[in-house]
Amino acid sequence: MFLYLPATDYTREKVDSVKSPWEAKNHRGKAILAPDKNNLGILFVHNSLIDDAEEEFLNAQKLLPNNPVPALNLLRLYYLVDDITESKKFLGTYLKQSPALERKKFENVLIESNREEELVIFRDSLSNIPGQELYAWEGLAEYFFAKQDWSKSYYYLEKILQQSPFHKNARGLMLKMAHILEKWDDVLVFGTSLSGTGERVPELEYYIAHAYSEKKRYSEALNWIQRAPETEKESLVFLELWKHCLLSKNPKADVSVLLPYFRKLRSKGLQFTEEEFFPTLTPEGKESMDRIRHGR
Repeated sequence: MFLYLPATDYTREKVDSVKSPWEAKNHRGKAILAPDKNNLGILFVHNSLIDDAEEEFLNAQKLLPNNPVPALNLLRLYYLVDDITESKKFLGTYLKQSPALERKKFENVLIESNREEELVIFRDSLSNIPGQELYAWEGLAEYFFAKQDWSKSYYYLEKILQQSPFHKNARGLMLKMAHILEKWDDVLVFGTSLSGTGERVPELEYYIAHAYSEKKRYSEALNWIQRAPETEKESLVFLELWKHCLLSKNPKADVSVLLPYFRKLRSKGLQFTEEEFFPTLTPEGKESMDRIRHGR
């Protein structure tokens, strides 16, 4: 994960040719140009000469303040030796001095190379830069949401909403989290909030309808089901919810309204048959439902 720069003396081949710490020590102070210093830092890392590597990366970064590579290597070094305090101290200074474009380049490298834990450190430091707080907190909230670390994701979402109460993405992520955690009142709060401001997120109506269904308010659930876009009605979980709400409200309800959507799913490869999904459409299924309704 350490990044090389095109160099004159300390090429990648030369760095790879050094095989021992004793040999590596002979190269102390030998690099003059910034790219050579950066690559010499990598040579020292390979040979566990951590202090020497830090010095070379720092010197390279000072000589190349607008190139993110030496700074990325410093972050990698601090992360590997578990010196989070030093990494945040360095990033705090580096990010304040860097223009927005350079900060974005730095972040993109971390994203593209899947350096997730370092990205967390970066965004935590970025949140201390005036004007960057919401962006950094949103990235942190999304990261912890993906990791199913609900408490940390909630922490950052709450910080966003305290500063920007109508932040669409934060409310949308709160909605999804509440749905996953089966906090149905929270689903309704965030779902109706998004609907009320006209800022729709995918499956918004499904989330709200599911919450009303869990609270046994089937008429309201069916109202939200009807409001969903046609394309989002073409999913098995949506049709299951729709069928459940119809039959819970009225055990004799006509569920044939779902058939067109179900048949579209069948055309896309769904393995369920109509008889399996719509038991009330067959005589045997109707008889079974009658027995259930009458407790037999």
